Amino acid sequence: MLVRYLRGERTAMALLALLVPSGIGLQLVAPYLLRGFIDGTLSGDSQETLRDLAAWSLVAAVGVLVVTIGTEALSSRIAWRSTNRLRADLVGHCLSRPPDFYQEHPPGELVERMDGDVTRLAAVMSALLLELLAQALLIVGILVALFRLEWRLALVFAPFAAGTLLLLRTLVGRAMPFVTARQRVAADLQGFLEERLAAAEDLRTNGASRYTLRQLGDRQEDLYRRARDAARASVRWPATVQGLSAVSVVLALAVSSWLHSRGQLSTGTAFASLSYAMLLRRPLLAVTTRFRDLEDAAASVQRLRDLLGHGAGSKDLPGHRTERRTGGGALPAGRPGVRFDRVSFCYEPDEPVLQDVSFTLRPGEHLGVVGRTGSGKSTVVRLLFGLHHPVTGSVSAGGLDVTKTDLRALRSRVALVTQEVHVFHAALRDNLTFFDRAVPDDRLRAALGEAGLGPWLRALPHGLDTLLGAGARGMSAGEEQQLALARVFLRDPGLVLMDEPTARLDPYSERLLVPALERLLEDRTAVVVEHRPHLLLNADRILVLGDDGKVAEEGERAVLAADPSSRLHAFLRTAEAAR
Repeated sequence: MLVRYLRGERTAMALLALLVPSGIGLQLVAPYLLRGFIDGTLSGDSQETLRDLAAWSLVAAVGVLVVTIGTEALSSRIAWRSTNRLRADLVGHCLSRPPDFYQEHPPGELVERMDGDVTRLAAVMSALLLELLAQALLIVGILVALFRLEWRLALVFAPFAAGTLLLLRTLVGRAMPFVTARQRVAADLQGFLEERLAAAEDLRTNGASRYTLRQLGDRQEDLYRRARDAARASVRWPATVQGLSAVSVVLALAVSSWLHSRGQLSTGTAFASLSYAMLLRRPLLAVTTRFRDLEDAAASVQRLRDLLGHGAGSKDLPGHRTERRTGGGALPAGRPGVRFDRVSFCYEPDEPVLQDVSFTLRPGEHLGVVGRTGSGKSTVVRLLFGLHHPVTGSVSAGGLDVTKTDLRALRSRVALVTQEVHVFHAALRDNLTFFDRAVPDDRLRAALGEAGLGPWLRALPHGLDTLLGAGARGMSAGEEQQLALARVFLRDPGLVLMDEPTARLDPYSERLLVPALERLLEDRTAVVVEHRPHLLLNADRILVLGDDGKVAEEGERAVLAADPSSRLHAFLRTAEAAR
């Protein structure tokens, strides 16, 4: 997975391949220079020779510093550029998923994966992998240098180094299940916080603050237990290696003292050997202690693979495929007709929402969809908009099967208006065009005027550049719904789908919105889901869905409304009595 995102960094990787061995070589030559300086001092070498050795030692030290800075800069660049590409792919993938994906993965969890997991990967790619590679090469280089310097001392450290690496090999992956569990609980906590903070006012006014804090405490306690288990599984063997390392250094000191007392080891060689011993201890400890970070990153990689759809459980259920679809046909210009042919659909296996639904809507006609909550009304418009695919049957618009139509082309000719309107923390013009700055201001003003927001626009302090959204200028529910209509006027689609656009509006706001709704539906094909019958007076046909998701009634509105035995007639009578 990571290799694919590193392919664009070949030049930087090649430079790293040169810098890392250079840095290791400079570290290995330093003890040799130290030996020469000490032995030269004790044997009375000339001042010029000693100055040369000191100068070369300084050059080596500066070289190590330069190489370290260079490798860190290059590795950081590689890490952030490659992980930014990964993060962009993750966001693009999530934007292409159907709505049920967001029911399974709440926003807090997705943020934790795209931020926390990707950030951990950036740390691995910028430092950890490079460090592990460099430390492994350094261990080999030190052992080779020790054998060349004093083979008896090398024999002291070689078994220790080999044993440490073997121990590391046997322990690799043992902490992975605990690390994965900890990260999963952390993502769950992130999702909990995001959801509860968004509902802070409702929690406070309904007295649920204490309950929320208790839930938070339970989740934090669970996270603590998971983190403790992961830490225990990760730190036992680094502590063991550290103890073995201390024993090996003491043993090396004893052997060096014994050889020096017998005249078989010079003072400079003893110092150089001890320097190599201390240098060997450092990479071994680094490899073992940093392996915990590597397991964290490995768990993050697995979680990201699952999110991208490469892991277990990534298969889509029937009707729940990814939205990314190109290359199909495009709806013709004008007002497309609509046809449902024996359509069935379910969100969960063996729990049908729609069953054998069929109807035909001619170009320019308006269909009103009514029924009780849970009867599948909203699913009808979601299927037409391509958010879901039917399990059986076919859905067509303009004579084309929606499931085989290019989604971008489909969305350019079909608009969906729901009761939930998202207002971004951005300028009004960006909220209208979804950040397309190529749309002329005159078109934006005209669309706002058609939606009934002309006076509101003229009252804004900065016009189209007025900042909207959280922390900026707020909008009422009615104004937000009018903004949603302005977005549709701007696109000028041939087919308009509405899913209870007035559900959250009070009667006054509804009266202000109705003229804009009528202008929007004029000379367009429309499917309108609405629970307020007086808003369906302009519908040409009515589709009544039963509680079982089947068509209970379908036909011309005027005929059904005049028939005392029809469900629509009873529905209208009940609604009138309620008013």
